[in-house]
Amino acid sequence: VPGYGYAKVNDKIKESFGDMLDTYLRERDVLKGLVLIVDYRHKPTHDDKMMYDYAKHYHIPVIVVATKEDKLKRNDLKKNEKIIKDTLGFDKNDIFLRFSSLNKVGIDEVWEKILELCEQ
Repeated sequence: VPGYGYAKVNDKIKESFGDMLDTYLRERDVLKGLVLIVDYRHKPTHDDKMMYDYAKHYHIPVIVVATKEDKLKRNDLKKNEKIIKDTLGFDKNDIFLRFSSLNKVGIDEVWEKILELCEQ
């Protein structure tokens, strides 16, 4: 659900997004997991944390994809990964992947992990 936290709509409509998303996620029999896309440069948003917690509550496996890996210095990668994981309360059974569309980092790994989830 790209940009659900950034929709420029009133609060009532945003609330309906939450209800719709809740119904979709709970009632999808074929749902194998959730890909949560976060910006590698920043602490996850409140919405990111809520989505992660929601998935964990319903025992939905999560692949966290940290985008814009190319915008960080090499020595900031581990530090920012820790911030993201700590903020989310990251479950060691979930998957964390670095991603950069610019440098083509992580593309194959993301698809590989998605396909592994589909096979379960």
